[in-house]
Amino acid sequence: MSERELSHTVQSNMWFTPLLYVLFSALLVTVTLTTDLKYDLGNQMRPFFAVDYDLTQNLVGTLTAATLTLTTFTFNLILVVFTTFSGQFSPRMLKNFIASKSTQRVLGIFTSSFIYMLLSFLFLNKRMAEYYFAVPLVAAIIAAFAMGTFIFFINHAVAWLQVNQMTYDMKNEALSIVKSTLEDEVDPYKVNDLTAVNSEICEENGNAIKARKSGFIQLVDFISIMKEAERDDIVIRLEYAIGSYVYATTPFITYWKNGEDEVDEEKYLSLISIGRRQTEVQDIEFSINKLVEVAIRSLGNYDPKTAINSIYQLGEVLTTISRGSIFSKYLVDKQNNLRVVLQERDFSHYLYNAFGYIRHYAKDNVIVCTEILKVLDLMAKSLNKRDYNAVWEFGVLTASGLENHFLFALDYQQFHRALQNLSVTTKHEKEYEEFLFKSKQP
Repeated sequence: MSERELSHTVQSNMWFTPLLYVLFSALLVTVTLTTDLKYDLGNQMRPFFAVDYDLTQNLVGTLTAATLTLTTFTFNLILVVFTTFSGQFSPRMLKNFIASKSTQRVLGIFTSSFIYMLLSFLFLNKRMAEYYFAVPLVAAIIAAFAMGTFIFFINHAVAWLQVNQMTYDMKNEALSIVKSTLEDEVDPYKVNDLTAVNSEICEENGNAIKARKSGFIQLVDFISIMKEAERDDIVIRLEYAIGSYVYATTPFITYWKNGEDEVDEEKYLSLISIGRRQTEVQDIEFSINKLVEVAIRSLGNYDPKTAINSIYQLGEVLTTISRGSIFSKYLVDKQNNLRVVLQERDFSHYLYNAFGYIRHYAKDNVIVCTEILKVLDLMAKSLNKRDYNAVWEFGVLTASGLENHFLFALDYQQFHRALQNLSVTTKHEKEYEEFLFKSKQP
């Protein structure tokens, strides 16, 4: 497992952070018990503050039950959140709530508080110390802190359930994947001038490497593949993109040798992770699909505001992809030698994955389709000019077939005004006039 996969697995599991808090609580128990039992701090503090054994035992025992109750109620609240999200939005969003640092820290505080109370109650000894100071004092502080944490967690759960916050978090997740995968890892090796790339070798029959196991392509170590391909003097073509499903017998890597040396195929297989589920580590489309599912579920639940909010968040992700990415499938080394050929992905591909399904499910909803055109126009004002045609063509396809769904004259005006604004922004005024003329033909 690579470092990125390990980091993602740790963040998306509920046990790691609570385990760290439990270890800290065990250390704190050791310190407080040593202070009271070995150094008899309670007896020394009697003139100022000290609690006898019976009161300490009752206090810690009561707080043990109280923290367990809080912990149980917290887990129950998490299950309610899970049920709500699965039913109304998407089950794939549950990981976002689990991976939230606030959620994991709250669970860690409750779990460690219970462990502290339990271990303290277990090791209290009347024969070794008649009076206690550190144990009851720390127990009272932890109990007060746990109560405050519980109030914070209720506020956190309520805030996270708000649609605006939820879609905003998913948008930031998608933007971080765009930056780490496209801009930082792949784009530095891409070439803009395709005439400088000697790609004729890819037209010959190459050597195929099979996947060896079935699953989704989760992670590709592009930097290491580039270095190894340069060292072996070969050209590699990845037959499938991240997020694609492959079978064990699927040839998903093809390579061409420039020399006669043997190529260690297992080395390249180890640089590509295949698992039983899709992950957000490098899969931009999977992260985008979360917002798409929220929009589609919202349309099915007659919640157009949530759908429109998701559409605008998707627009910002697409704008970032257009402005910061180089849409080339060729990766070259420092000597401008072709090393890796990717599956071709242009802006139209991401645009369709973001808005294609939404447009399909909202085909009878003129208001939502009008909002899609408004978002396209808003995007076009910030897009790379090379993507104007893709945005305009998608807008025309969205407009096609809606002539029979205008219930009021205002629907028609708003829709065509949005399309006209898009044509002006993308420099397609003439095409808009032609579309308007065709739509008026009997």
